Amino acid sequence: MGKPRPPYITAPTIDMDNNFLLSRQPIYRSQVDVAAYELRAHSRSAASESDDAAATTRVIFNTFTDWGLDQIVGEHPGLIHLNAQSLADGLWRPIPKSRVMLGYFADFAPTEGPARELSELASAGYRTALSDELCPESLDSLADSAHLIKVDITRYQPDELEHRVAELRRYQAKILAGNVDTYDDLEFCRSLDFDFYQGTFLSKPAAAKKELPVGRRTIVLLLSKLQNPEIPVTELEQAISLDVTISFKLLRYANSAAVALPRSVSSIGHAVRLVGTDLLRTWSSALLLSTIDDKPRELMTVALVRSRMCDLLAQSIKSSQRESFSSAGLLSVLDALLDCPMAQVMAELPLTAEIRNAITDRTGPIGQALRCVVAYENSDWDEVQFYGISAATIRDHYMEAIAWARQLSNGLLN
Repeated sequence: MGKPRPPYITAPTIDMDNNFLLSRQPIYRSQVDVAAYELRAHSRSAASESDDAAATTRVIFNTFTDWGLDQIVGEHPGLIHLNAQSLADGLWRPIPKSRVMLGYFADFAPTEGPARELSELASAGYRTALSDELCPESLDSLADSAHLIKVDITRYQPDELEHRVAELRRYQAKILAGNVDTYDDLEFCRSLDFDFYQGTFLSKPAAAKKELPVGRRTIVLLLSKLQNPEIPVTELEQAISLDVTISFKLLRYANSAAVALPRSVSSIGHAVRLVGTDLLRTWSSALLLSTIDDKPRELMTVALVRSRMCDLLAQSIKSSQRESFSSAGLLSVLDALLDCPMAQVMAELPLTAEIRNAITDRTGPIGQALRCVVAYENSDWDEVQFYGISAATIRDHYMEAIAWARQLSNGLLN
């Protein structure tokens, strides 16, 4: 077993309804760098869909002041959904306009209250987002003052989507492609010159191959050593030390204020003795995966958030397999990172059957944790459950995982 983990920054507790869940969905530019995060929320206490919308919107606006937004979206703007009541109540007024975009995605007529209130909101300098499903009269009256028009691409056949984008180009607003769930979808939407993209494509292989590409095999070979629990410590140290870049970044991070070790670390062997083999494996594996430079940075963020959240779920059930939970989360994006089917990647790594099955089939406690984490990530609220743990605990684990991933990414991967 490795030594106890050094302290990490813990996300501050959010003061909200104990049955309230909140996640973020990235919005990407054409090069798949993050432009903003859309906040998605759900109240398990709500009696109806309308009650859910009202409760979630109110809690978001009451809770996420400028500091609170930073906790979940970092330096990026947050897209926050409005409903008719929150729009009429002016709940958006205390939120700094530089930090948010305000989206209203329900339909309404040009004579109804939302039309007047959205015009007022835009006049006040707030960026707004609308749905392309608005009636033509409302779209004509508001689209030029809006920042964004969101298009659900699953509503259109390819030729219809091309025609719809051409229609929307007469407005000044940017156009967001929503529900882009494969890289084929992404490439087609890019060909239509959408301005922004959103969907689950990032966590899937761009073009899955039957075998590992030659350029990825060296990475997998080293990763297999890092993830091998039977490898002698001396051999682990040697494997890490052979990569000068990884060694340098590990030592720099180990000596940083973020880790706060009691003494300076002078070598990889010294780091093993101070932080333990388990933590060093995690750091080294994250560094190794980050060297795949033709993949979006956000994919590594997804891996880190999954890793930490799985670890926290393991702690919640007092599992003795924290490192296995953490490894499963970190490695769950390998097919997307390596553009290779997950079964093929798993065959190359000396993982336990429990971890392998958790990643490929979502079986066992580790697989259930990973299922919960991915469901939370995708706002699939009905699937967000893990051995009876409360919604508030799962939500807090998600918030802490984001804070941990941001700290590790800024301190270790930069």
